[in-house]
Amino acid sequence: MVFYAFEILGTFHCLVCVLIAAYGALKRARRTLLFGLCIFNASPIIGESLAYVENGNLVHLIIVLFFIIQVIICLPISVKYNSNNLAAVALSTKIGLAILVGNLCQGSLILSKVLDVPVQFGYFHLSIVLILLYIYIIIYKKENANWY
Repeated sequence: MVFYAFEILGTFHCLVCVLIAAYGALKRARRTLLFGLCIFNASPIIGESLAYVENGNLVHLIIVLFFIIQVIICLPISVKYNSNNLAAVALSTKIGLAILVGNLCQGSLILSKVLDVPVQFGYFHLSIVLILLYIYIIIYKKENANWY
């Protein structure tokens, strides 16, 4: 019974986080986008920790550590930089690609039924991938895409 409640609350939590990240991407608000990504990436930490306690498989701990790293990367800190700082732009591009690939892999693992996770969470991971792809399309179509 507890797992059904966790699934319903987790689905609502992930939906809200994806909507926050999408709003941040559409409004080009970097801190809002990072806040949505950071809180979304905390969801698999809870779910995979419960799965590890349930069956003791070490794969769940690896996934937990991976998402802890993503939470740290996505923390919405107030660092000011613009497109003139090429090192910061290159670093943020690589970090964004790492988050994109990580969510793509996690979503594909869930949807291919390798992990015993409800499929809606796989779709949430893929929606984060689509949000990040949208950001990359905007950045590469416009040279001076301003983010606040």
